[in-house]
Amino acid sequence: MIVSKADQRREKRAQDTARFAEAFFALTGFRPVAAYREFLPPEFLAQSIPSPGELAARFAHRLHTRTSNALRQQDPSAAHREGWTYGSLLELRGFGVFCLLDVMQALRDSGVAPDLGPLAGRKP
Repeated sequence: MIVSKADQRREKRAQDTARFAEAFFALTGFRPVAAYREFLPPEFLAQSIPSPGELAARFAHRLHTRTSNALRQQDPSAAHREGWTYGSLLELRGFGVFCLLDVMQALRDSGVAPDLGPLAGRKP
């Protein structure tokens, strides 16, 4: 059976979405229906976190190369932004949902992760 490239892309996208949903659920207790910002809870996106520069400096040894690069290559004018959140990280060029998972895991492993308890049991 010949599988088209479009079918292969759809299958890869479905696998990536499932992988993201499982990892996000493990970290937050919330299972998103898709791996897009629009499907993440607003209360999660609004949670405060350290700045990209601080994240890169503190967790460089724990982060994947793509995540570290996205954090380091931020717009210099954004460096002075106050009140970084998970949502504002997703606005950085090259920073996607899998980079978000990477940062969330590093924060959790270091014990400085915000309390994500209110998301547990929330329906998408």
